[in-house]
Amino acid sequence: MIETQNIHVRLAQTEAVRDVTLRFEPGRLYGLVGPNGSGKTTLLRALAGLVAPSAGAVRIDDRALSSLSLSERSARIGYLPQARSISWDLTVHEIVQLGAQRFRDAEPRAAAALREVGLGDVAHRRVFSLSGGQTARVLLARLLATACPVLLLDEPLTALDPAWQRQVLGVLKAAAARGHVVIASLHDLGLAAAFCDDLCVMHDGSLAGFGRPETVFTPALLAEVFHLTGGFEVAGEGTRLHLGAHPLIP
Repeated sequence: MIETQNIHVRLAQTEAVRDVTLRFEPGRLYGLVGPNGSGKTTLLRALAGLVAPSAGAVRIDDRALSSLSLSERSARIGYLPQARSISWDLTVHEIVQLGAQRFRDAEPRAAAALREVGLGDVAHRRVFSLSGGQTARVLLARLLATACPVLLLDEPLTALDPAWQRQVLGVLKAAAARGHVVIASLHDLGLAAAFCDDLCVMHDGSLAGFGRPETVFTPALLAEVFHLTGGFEVAGEGTRLHLGAHPLIP
């Protein structure tokens, strides 16, 4: 379990996150959504311990995150940033194995993570020869290989085609089902509504909504936060998010 308690995060002269209290439980996939500049990345970085709150606290399993050593933190929290850069032209397997280096069985763990993201057949290739989408999946596999209880992902669907966007969300949902806390920032509201167990909506640095997609994505919130018309509608035996074709430009 990881939680924030009334955290504020200031970046230079800007308060990027304001008075956010959240509790993330294992076994659930959380979607972090909001417009550009709403505080999603800053919140993820605070959860990862990469930026310190100017007020409030981040706690993991009832311990202050700031009290953990770097090794304790790295064993509990895995973080995938927006940047998809790899500095060394190692093989795919070698890059993924870096995520599992604290385990004695690092090689089979890396191989299993690569199979999970559909890259088992390119494990021998060097990463500089890969496409952008393949590189994104290599980095996802490296994150999965860490086996950290908390997995934080900043825009993990970037550079992926539509089929692999859905496949990756399925992989993240499976990780949550195995008992991880999985928190991913997403821009596609339809995919977030379809795959995530709960949504955290950020707006101007504050928490605008938290809970099940069908309770959070109200017409009023979609209009105020995203400048979109829409809402949930009955589709077959379930419901789906319907969004209007044109934005409500303020």
